[in-house]
Amino acid sequence: MSALKQSAAASSTVAASATAQVAVTLSPGILAIENLPSFLGLQHVVTPRQARQKGLLVDAVLAWGRKETSATALEYASRRALPIWYLEDGFIRTASEEPHSRRCYSLILDRQGVYYDSTAPSELEQYLNQPDEDFAISCSSAELNYARACRFRLIENDITKYNYCPVPGNDAALNSGEDFVLVVDQTRDDASVRYGGMNLQRFHQMLDCAIDENPGVKVIVRTHPDVVSGRRQGYLVDYARRRGVCVLPGIDNPVAWVKRASRVYTGTSQMGYEALLCERPVSVFGSPFYAGWGLADERQSVERRVQTRSIDQLFHATHVHMTRYCSPMNGETWQLHELLSHVCLQKQCFTRNARRFHAVGITPWKRRYVRRFLRSPDGSVVFGDGKKLGDADTLVTWGFRRYGQQAQQDVARLPVWRLEDGFLRSAGLGSDFTAPGSLVVDGQGLYFDPDAASDLETLLNDHDCTAKELQRAARLRQLIIDARVSKYDVADSDQQNPLSADKLHVLVTGQVEDDESIKRGCSEVTTNTALLQAVRKARPDAWIVYRPHPDVVAGNRHGTVDPFTEQSCADVVNTDSSIISCIEASDEVHTMTSLAGFEALLREKKVTTYGSPFYAGWGLTTDYRRIERRSRQRTLDELVFLVLVMYPRYVDIATGEFVSAEQMVDTIRRQKEQALKNNKTNGWSGAQINKVVNIVKGLRYAP
Repeated sequence: MSALKQSAAASSTVAASATAQVAVTLSPGILAIENLPSFLGLQHVVTPRQARQKGLLVDAVLAWGRKETSATALEYASRRALPIWYLEDGFIRTASEEPHSRRCYSLILDRQGVYYDSTAPSELEQYLNQPDEDFAISCSSAELNYARACRFRLIENDITKYNYCPVPGNDAALNSGEDFVLVVDQTRDDASVRYGGMNLQRFHQMLDCAIDENPGVKVIVRTHPDVVSGRRQGYLVDYARRRGVCVLPGIDNPVAWVKRASRVYTGTSQMGYEALLCERPVSVFGSPFYAGWGLADERQSVERRVQTRSIDQLFHATHVHMTRYCSPMNGETWQLHELLSHVCLQKQCFTRNARRFHAVGITPWKRRYVRRFLRSPDGSVVFGDGKKLGDADTLVTWGFRRYGQQAQQDVARLPVWRLEDGFLRSAGLGSDFTAPGSLVVDGQGLYFDPDAASDLETLLNDHDCTAKELQRAARLRQLIIDARVSKYDVADSDQQNPLSADKLHVLVTGQVEDDESIKRGCSEVTTNTALLQAVRKARPDAWIVYRPHPDVVAGNRHGTVDPFTEQSCADVVNTDSSIISCIEASDEVHTMTSLAGFEALLREKKVTTYGSPFYAGWGLTTDYRRIERRSRQRTLDELVFLVLVMYPRYVDIATGEFVSAEQMVDTIRRQKEQALKNNKTNGWSGAQINKVVNIVKGLRYAP
C-alpha cells in the first residue's frame, strides 16, 4: 500500500499557491472551523481587522459556497484585487451526533467556483475536462488504483457524508428481496438544488418518471434527515402521498439503500453519487457535479462537460484530488485512506455499543465520559439506580460495585457489562479525577478478577492473531517505548535511581492495597509490606528499589509501608522518578498485580508476579499462583495486540472521537509534554484545587 499512499500524497497536494500564507474571511462561521489553517495549508486565517492589526499581507479571501454571505466576501475581494477561495463541506464530513458542528473531517477548496454550481465553471469541472493525455498524467495508474481501493472500502463499510446514523433495521422493502426504485428527495431551496437546475416541478416530474418507467416495481421516496427533524421542508413528501407512493424518513444509513435499489432517481443529491460509487443505475434530473461524464442516465446536459470519465476517475477527482482531510485530534493533514480508517473505527465502536444501556453505580463526574464511550446511533445510555430498568438491554456498572451486583440479582434476565480504566489511560491520576482516555468494557467479568473468566481472558485463550496484527503490535510496542508513556503518565522530576554496579537490580512496585485487583487476585501476599518482605527473601543479595504507587504518595489511597520494612527490605525508596525510568533501570520487576509488570514485559524485562494479574499465566512471567483456565502460551506481541488493541476502547477526550491505541499513545505523549512545560509546585492546596477543577470538567463535559 506504500506506493498507493505516495500517490495519494502527491494527488492531494495543497492546491493553493505555494507562497500563500494568509487568508481572511468575513464569516464567523468559517473562522470557527477547527484546524482551518491545516486544511488549507496556510499560516493564518483571520478577519480583515486582525490582518490589519497584525500587519499581515493577505493572499486570499475565503467564502462559503454560494451562500448569500459570500456576496460580501466577493465584493471585499474585488475591491482589493484579491483571489476568492470557495469552501464547502467534503463528501465525508463527520461521525458526530451534531452533523453541522465546526469540527469536521474534510473540506473542499475551489479557487474557481463551487463544485455543485452547474451554471459556472469550477476547479473540479476543469480538472475532469482535461484532455485524456493530460488527465492520465495527473491521475496515474497508481493513483487510480489508490482511488479504486478507497472506493471499495467506502462502499464495503457504508461510509457516507454524515456517519452518525442508524443501521437500517428490519424494513420490509430493504430485506424482502423484492426490487424497488429509490427516489431521493432534497431540502427546499438547498444551494445544490438551486444551482443544479432543479425546482419543485422537476422533482414532481422525477417522481412521475420513476413510477411510469418502472411498472410493477415498488417506488420509495426517501426524505432528507433535515426534513425528518423539522429543520427544513422537502419537495416530494406531500406529492408522493397523493400518488400513493411509500415515503420513508431518511434517518438511517443511505448507502445500504442505494446498494439494494434496482435504480436510483435523483435531482442533485449526494446519494445519487453514492449510488454511482456502488455501481447502481442512476437517473439524474438535475445537473450535479457527477453528471455530464457519461456515468448516468441524464435528463439535463451541461454543455461545458465534454469528457467521459470512469467512476474511479471521478472518485479520484472528488475524494482524492479536490478534498482536504484533517485529523480532528491533532490538526495534522490526513490522506483519504487515513480518514476511512478513522470512520471505520467510529462505526465499529457504534456497532459494539448498539444496545440500550442502563448504567448504575457510576459516579456523577464520570457519567458524561462513560456516555461518550458507550455512544451509538443504534443505542442509548440511561443512568439510574437499577430499580426502573425500562427497555434496557444491558446493565452497566463500574467494576464490582454493590449497585451492579444488586441490579444483577434483581434482573437476572439482563447481561451486566463492567467498566474499568484502560491500560493507556491519561496524563494524570484517576484519583485526581483526570478524564479517562481509555476504558475496558467487559461482558463476562473483569481482567483483574482471576476467579472468573473475562473478555480479555477469552481473547487470550481463543483468538488467533494474524501476521498483520502481530506486525501492528510490534509497532505499537515500539511506539510506547519511544514515547515513554504509561497508564497514569504524571509529570515528575524523573531523577535517576542510585544503582549498584555489581548487583541484580530489582524493582518492586507498590499498589493501592484496597484495590480490587489485590482483593481478587492475591491470596498470600496482599500488602506492600508483605511484597517487599517476600522479594527480599527471594532476592537476598539484590539491589531493591521500591516505588510506591502514585495514588498512595499523593495521599489519595491506602498502601503505606512502615519505615522499618522500607529500610530493611529496600535499598532505595523512589517516589520521584517515573515508573518508566524505574523499569528501564531494572533487571527484574516484582509485583503483586500491578500494571507495571505488563509495562515491564513491553520492555522485555523479567517479571515475577505474587498475585494473578491479567498478563500472568501465559508463559511470559514467573508466577507464584497458577490459573488453570489460562491454557495457552502467548508471545509478547500477541499479548500486546489483545491487551492494548482488541480489549480496551479509546476516546480522545478533547474531541470525543473514538481513537486507536496508537493515537492514544500520541495524545498522552502530547499531554505529558504540555504538563511538563506547565509543571509547577502548588502544594497540597493546589492539588485539591486541581481535583475540583477536574470534577467540574467531568460534570460539564461536552466535546
